[in-house]
Amino acid sequence: MHDRDYVKLQPAQMGFRYVGSVPSEARPLLTRAYESLKRDMGGKWDAQIAAREICWMNIWQEDEEGDTMELSDRALAKELHDWCAVAAGRFAEQGAIMDGYGFVVNPVGSKPQAWHVDYTTDAAAIWIPLTQFTDRNATQFITLPETTPDDVLERVASNVDEVDFAALARGVDHFEVHQIVARPMSVLYMGRGTIHRGISNTGDDNRISFYVSLHFIRDYSVYPYAADERSEKAVVNFND
Repeated sequence: MHDRDYVKLQPAQMGFRYVGSVPSEARPLLTRAYESLKRDMGGKWDAQIAAREICWMNIWQEDEEGDTMELSDRALAKELHDWCAVAAGRFAEQGAIMDGYGFVVNPVGSKPQAWHVDYTTDAAAIWIPLTQFTDRNATQFITLPETTPDDVLERVASNVDEVDFAALARGVDHFEVHQIVARPMSVLYMGRGTIHRGISNTGDDNRISFYVSLHFIRDYSVYPYAADERSEKAVVNFND
């Protein structure tokens, strides 16, 4: 299969699905990593929560130019990295390339995100709730009919950072908006090119999740769109 086969958005690949749960022996690892990150961040963690914005705490990224906040406990960091590599092979589609992992926090009182696709048309992800995903805090996503016209898909692909919901609705006879509700330590696979957003957290607790981001294209020099233009405003840079 060639890289060009992963460029075009395909409605059949979009959406979230439940693919299992974190093995019991690995659950303490994710909890330890979360607690370690909070300790490392100190007051910056509290400030980020107080800002009431959905934010990413990237622990590792394949692209070394990205903003990351490596765990200070090196043994823990290696154990986490090794587990993420195994999880990518176990829970993702064949051929997936791990390109990052970390935590996403949706604080109480946050504002909803714009509808978007992560990074590129071939982006996928594994999502693991550390706290309950509920109807008041969890991710929404769109599924499109397989009859979606090519020009509609092209408009989405050309601006993955902010999908025009109204234009999308005008371009198809129908589409569906779904929401994930899931127990902690569930494993959810977000398929390639999924249009999604974090909603305003109107619940009583901050929503914490772990993610492993994935892609399939090996050579982005032939990719026809901007491949790394997602806004970094919500990414916490621990190394400032």
